[in-house]
This record gives sequence, structure tokens and C-alpha cells, in this order.
Amino acid sequence: MDPSSERERIGNTVIRRSTAMLGPGGWTLVAAFVVMVVAFGVAQPHTFLNWGTAKDILNQAAVPVILVSGLVFVLAVGEFDLAFTSILGMSSGLVIVLISEDSIPAGPAIAVVVAVAALAGLVVGLLVTLGRASSFIVTLAIGSALSGLELALTNDTTIYNNIPASYGALTTTSVFGLDTQVWFAAGVGLVCALVLHGSRFGRHVSAIGANPVAAFLAGVRVRRARVVCFIVVGVCASFAAVVFTSASVSYTPGASAGFLLSSYAAAFLGAAAGRRGGRFTVPGAIFGVIWLLTLETGLTYVNAAPWTTNVVQGVALATAVMIAARGKRDNI
Repeated sequence: MDPSSERERIGNTVIRRSTAMLGPGGWTLVAAFVVMVVAFGVAQPHTFLNWGTAKDILNQAAVPVILVSGLVFVLAVGEFDLAFTSILGMSSGLVIVLISEDSIPAGPAIAVVVAVAALAGLVVGLLVTLGRASSFIVTLAIGSALSGLELALTNDTTIYNNIPASYGALTTTSVFGLDTQVWFAAGVGLVCALVLHGSRFGRHVSAIGANPVAAFLAGVRVRRARVVCFIVVGVCASFAAVVFTSASVSYTPGASAGFLLSSYAAAFLGAAAGRRGGRFTVPGAIFGVIWLLTLETGLTYVNAAPWTTNVVQGVALATAVMIAARGKRDNI
């Protein structure tokens, strides 16, 4: 084959792929995001369209971005995880108890929390893979156990005493106009994106999610990859716990439960926005987080009823699932 013809073929392929990053569902979601921003901007031009609001949305996005960056690994490998918010809650309670009651410095306390969360992810992964149990049931059960452990650690009480100001400064220090929690979340998202979409392990995860039998026959270590994915989501949940408690310089019982539905809604919105409907990606999930938080913030500014947030999240999740499912059927 003529080398120049081969280069032209490759170039045309790259162009087609770069111009097809968004499928029909993706363009719909982007257009809806633009319309949403314009509508809220017209309704509240002096409060919504300013840097303060954008900064507030980014600060609110820090914890969800870290969570969905890990959750995407489990979804991409074809599993579900209902325990990651329980890991978030348990990790939040543990790190604050270690710092405030046991007077352990922040660094070692964070290291302990990350190790415990990784162990929780390992246990879930082993039960799902070696035990061949349903990830839905296993993570539901482990999540319940972790919630009980959280109550035992914290006595189901709010903790805000004896927490050094330096712990809060970990996430609230301003760097280039943004709090460090935003930069930390961006770093976690970037690393997860590089691993999932730019490494051999990430290709194995995608192959397993598409067809685990074919991946196994091709030599992919399916069980090990699945276990690692559950460990990743556990570690990300512990990172989110540190950001969560550092930003508020406190621990609040049950605060982690609200992240479950919103995280899945963001992940499925991101999957629906992809050029291949149903493919879970880290950038797509982060876009989903920003999409939902922008909507929630706008609703707050126009004095919408508090229950509208839950309604919107449910409708967004259902719509995204249908768009993603349609995209999968189109790819068959």
C-alpha cells in the first residue's frame, strides 16, 4: 500500500473520530446545558452570571467529581456499587475521630483512612469475583455494614471540636483564584481519566465491560481487573471523605447518603453524552456533575421548591439511562 494513502486513511479516521466525540444524545445534553445557563442568567442576571457563582459550583463539584471518577471504573467493567457512599461516610467519621479524639496528625490519619477504604473495596471485589455474587446485593450488604461501623465510630453525633485549622486549610486555601479542593478534584479526575482511557488496564476494563467472555478468551485477567476497579472506587471515596470533612472542618452523620443518586445520575448523563451511547467515561461523568450542579444552583436562585432537586435528579437519571440504552442498541 502506498504510504501516502495509508497516512491519508489514518488522518481521515482521526478526523472522523474527533468530530464524532458527541452522539445525538450528547449534543442534546450540551444544548440543554447552554439553554439552562442562558435561562437562569436571564432570570437572575446579577446573581447567577458571575464568577462567585461559578466558583461556588466548582467547590460543590469537588466531592462528586472525585466520587464519580472512581465509580466510572466499576460501571465500565460492567458492575454496580452501592457501597461507595457508605465508604465515604465511614471514612469521613474515621478521619475526624482520629484527628479530633485520638489527636493523630492529619497525614497519618488520612493514610489510615485510605488504607481502610482500599481494604473495603478489596473485600467487595473479592466477594463479587471469587464468590460470584451479585455486585448489587454484595455492595448493598457491605454498605449497610459500613454504615453501622460509622455509627459505632462516631456515636451518630456531629463532631466539630478539636479539629485543627490546618486540616481545613488543606482544601480551602486559594490557588489561582480557586480553592485547593477544586484542584485536588481535577487532579484525581485527570489521573483516573488517564488510567481508564489511556492505559492497558483501562483497555482491559472496557473490554470486560463490553464482553467479559471474549476478554477472558483474549487473555485478560477478568477477576483481577474487577477487584482493582472496586479498590479504585473505595480509594476515591476516601479521598472524597477527606475533602468533604476538610472543607467543612467537621463530621455530620448521614451526610454521605445524598451522593448516591446524584453520582449515578452524573455517570449516566456522561455516558449518554458520549459518541458511543452507554460508554462510561471520566470526562463525561465530570460533565454530568457540572450539568446537575448548575441546574440545582439555578433552581435555588429562582427560589424553586426544595423537593425539585430530587425530582430533577430522578428524571435526569431515568432519561440518561434511556439515552445510553438506545445508544447501545444502535451500536449492535
